[in-house]
Amino acid sequence: MNETRAVKIVIFTVPGGFTSESVPIGVSRVIEGLDPSLGCDTTFINLETEFLGFDEIKNRIDAVKPRIIGFSAVLTHSYAYLKKLSIFLKKYFPDIAQVLGGQMSAIASIVAQRTKIDFCVTGESEPTFSELIAKLKETDFKLTDMRVFAGIKGLVFLSDGIPYFTGYAEGGKNELLQMNYELMSKFIDVEALFPKITEYRNITASVNKYELPGFFGLFFPGNVEKRKADIAASKGCVGKCTFCHRFIRGYKSFDPQSVIEHIEYLLKNRDIGLINFYGENFGSDKKAAGIIVDYLKNRRVNWSLGGARVDIIDEDVIKKWKDAGCVSISLGIESCSQKMLDVMEKRTTVEKNLNAINLCFRHGILTTMLLLIGMPGETEETIAETIGNLAKVIPDDTNMPYEICINYFQAVPGTPGYEYARSAGLIGSSLDDEERYIEGLYGVDANNIKHYLNFTDYQKEETAYWKHYIFLELIVAYIKKHGLIRTLRRKKANRYKYAAIYMLLPARVRKFILKYTIMLSTFGLSGTLATIYRKLFKPRKEFFSKVSESLRQINKRSPMPVRPDDVYTHILRLGR
Repeated sequence: MNETRAVKIVIFTVPGGFTSESVPIGVSRVIEGLDPSLGCDTTFINLETEFLGFDEIKNRIDAVKPRIIGFSAVLTHSYAYLKKLSIFLKKYFPDIAQVLGGQMSAIASIVAQRTKIDFCVTGESEPTFSELIAKLKETDFKLTDMRVFAGIKGLVFLSDGIPYFTGYAEGGKNELLQMNYELMSKFIDVEALFPKITEYRNITASVNKYELPGFFGLFFPGNVEKRKADIAASKGCVGKCTFCHRFIRGYKSFDPQSVIEHIEYLLKNRDIGLINFYGENFGSDKKAAGIIVDYLKNRRVNWSLGGARVDIIDEDVIKKWKDAGCVSISLGIESCSQKMLDVMEKRTTVEKNLNAINLCFRHGILTTMLLLIGMPGETEETIAETIGNLAKVIPDDTNMPYEICINYFQAVPGTPGYEYARSAGLIGSSLDDEERYIEGLYGVDANNIKHYLNFTDYQKEETAYWKHYIFLELIVAYIKKHGLIRTLRRKKANRYKYAAIYMLLPARVRKFILKYTIMLSTFGLSGTLATIYRKLFKPRKEFFSKVSESLRQINKRSPMPVRPDDVYTHILRLGR
């Protein structure tokens, strides 16, 4: 290699304002997939874990002297941070090309116009990034004539002041690679990616501390004292939910033998007792999943699923998974109102949701009930439907952990939900309006009602109690099924004590008291009085409650006008 022609690159992950334990597998694939003939010398700095100030970031770049600064942004929530950092770095390093990759490129039009990012790479970063580097080398990294980059598929850049999209690129050969720990160990402490199971935040944060012994009791003997590792077995999704954004077209399974080889590597080199499959659709390829499950059964290693569709779960599947060491499955059931499932375009039914949850509980596999509330069409009646239906699948075994996670719908760019919010006027149509909304997403938790765009015909403050109401009513149903004394003897978490007091009141009375208690504690006395005034004298017109079909179909009938600055990039709003 001719060292004088080596291309130095610094890649940053961009924080979204949350504590993250995510594995930087996307960056690993990018670095590993760079064309060797380009002579790239890459440095990776994980800003999600290093928490560097801007001046320190500047010093790190000064030390490397790169020709390219790359940003990897998984979520659009990172935009506000990215904008500030991009502008700061361009001030000190005006000749260094800035490149953005990741899901944030759904708002490439805004990024191109309002930051100092020179190129957005959409979808898979390979082979687009390598092609871009080659062209930058050819032009001696001069960005005076952006038209020379128009032939590279997968790019967005400013051309004559307007964001220009070159069209989608095909997926690269590295999109189904596992994390390359040897490669990434040059840049980060890879040992931190293998936390002790008893300290794994996804467990300790989602399972109540009093329920943890019951959960750990689901493991094979000796595994709880070991560590967790993340594995990919598939990529993409067979669904197209209207609240979910993706650039990956369709669903792809990893070769099961390659997955097994990677697990074997980890078992031999790390003290692993739990494999977490972090894809969204484990099991949709039944043949590939079956090979992996048979292997896991023989190896006696426990495993968990970051996502599986309820329509693949039946008695035989759950029995096999349980026997093979599966201890938990995240099921994004989102709702148990068929109306809301249709709005979300979940392509499933309430009955399938309940069947999957019931099978998991019956066979001793933890599932946290993941709910998404507040989408267009949500009403007091749909909330009651969800509660009533979920109450039918309370676990019979009081030792089985019982967890509920509830978030409010958050309109994310690149989704039908976001475009519906624009057409309904909840997000302004101008560039300034959109940017203002997206900047406000930084550090915003989806379970915080104060940041919820109100997609209901109620005052927003009136919906603040919904998540608490669902939570308490399901705990009440739990107590009614197992009996008060038996429940309190077995369950030490405070929620059961609170629910025991809460259930002493008649249903309508406790609902009323809860509603206004939450309203007062969240919005204060003045906010509550203002809400009551608006409710009585300025009621919201019936609009959102009428929604009963997929938001995608509604958007097709009433598409948003295309802004002049978005003429080439508006296709990115649709996802894939």
